[in-house]
Amino acid sequence: MKGYDWFLFFPIHFMVGWFTITPMLQDLDSLAARLGQMVQFTRQLQTERAALQARLKNLEQERDALRDQLQRREADYSSMTERFNVHEAEVQALRAEAEATQATLQIEATQYKVECEAVKQKLAASQADTSRLRQVADKAKEHIDSILMRLPGAPQE
Repeated sequence: MKGYDWFLFFPIHFMVGWFTITPMLQDLDSLAARLGQMVQFTRQLQTERAALQARLKNLEQERDALRDQLQRREADYSSMTERFNVHEAEVQALRAEAEATQATLQIEATQYKVECEAVKQKLAASQADTSRLRQVADKAKEHIDSILMRLPGAPQE
């Protein structure tokens, strides 16, 4: 039964304006149908809004999780960079120390080489002197022996 079918049950004296009321009733039916459509559309929009709000909430949670992860990674990167810089400074200090030690050892090695050459030269000179002294000593011994042999009372060989 449509919204204006109830009108058929009224007595005839109400039917005087039937032709003027019918378009109004049809307009009311059309308005009621449109209002129903509006209500249905409004409910659909509310459902979509709730779904979008839930999705937005999920996206915000995901964003917050990603932001936290990014902050942790940035902190890790900063920590690693700081550790790298400390290690790099230590390596540079050790390298400088090693180079200084190497230079000192090189100087000492050069000095020892010079001293070694000087000692070798002194040794060679000393050996030459010793050899000459032996020769002189041998000659002196021979000379002394020959003098002793010529002395009276010396045993004759």
